[in-house]
Amino acid sequence: MKISIKTWFRFLRVLIIALLLTSCYSVRIVSTHGTPNPDPINDSDDDYRNKRVIVLDTVIKGGITTSVLEFKTARNGCKSGKLHSVEYKNTFGGSLLYLVTFGNKRKVKIKYVCMKPEN
Repeated sequence: MKISIKTWFRFLRVLIIALLLTSCYSVRIVSTHGTPNPDPINDSDDDYRNKRVIVLDTVIKGGITTSVLEFKTARNGCKSGKLHSVEYKNTFGGSLLYLVTFGNKRKVKIKYVCMKPEN
C-alpha cells in the first residue's frame, strides 16, 4: 500500500492543528472567602491587578512509573499561609518537552496570590 504525498501532508496538517489547539490551556482556582494580599505597584491589565502575585516557572522531573506529579512549594511570601488563587498554565513548549522526554519532564508555570493576613 502506497501513501501519496498529498495524503501525508493532510495527515501532518491535521496532527499539527490538533497539537496546537489542545496543548495550550490554563486552569485558575479562586477562593470565594478572604481577601487577596494587596500590591499597589502591580498595574497589570489582567485579573491580578493590585494583587501580590508570586510566579513559579520551573521544570518538574518525573519517572516512567510516576502516576501522579507532585510539586511542593514553601509558599514564599505568604505570611497568612493561605492561598487566595492558584493558576496553572500549560504551553505548547511544555507539551513538546513532555512528549520529547517521554513524560519524564514537564514545564510548569504557576501563579498564586496569598490571602491577606488577618489582624
